[in-house]
Amino acid sequence: MTDQPVSSDATSRSLDPRATEFRGGRFALIDLYRASMQAGGGALIEGRRFVDCTIEGPALMLVLENVSFDRTNFGPTGGDMRNMLFRPMGDMGIGAIPVRDCTFTNCRFLTLGITGNDELLNMLIEQVKTVDDSLN
Repeated sequence: MTDQPVSSDATSRSLDPRATEFRGGRFALIDLYRASMQAGGGALIEGRRFVDCTIEGPALMLVLENVSFDRTNFGPTGGDMRNMLFRPMGDMGIGAIPVRDCTFTNCRFLTLGITGNDELLNMLIEQVKTVDDSLN
């Protein structure tokens, strides 16, 4: 497993697209996606572990199989988790960044929307507690 520190001004040129673990740092999901594609990793972020990271959008993350969120701060949601969720209209998620077999531990998302199957979306609505960030 490779630890990958990421600086706060990370771009696709400074991200190691082959790293399996990212600890700390701040980066845009699209930068990791692009770097991974350019390195031949395909159109999928897969088999990664993110710990203590701030992951930025704007982007839409398509959550596929075996993705877990542990102590994840989903960022400003206006006090309602549904504000960051998007329900697919068909059987594809064109334009979304697909993520599979990844864990997010103690991470923070900023302007990142999430889409996936109904089971995932319902679980997030029911189990994720949000705060009214309009008070902050």
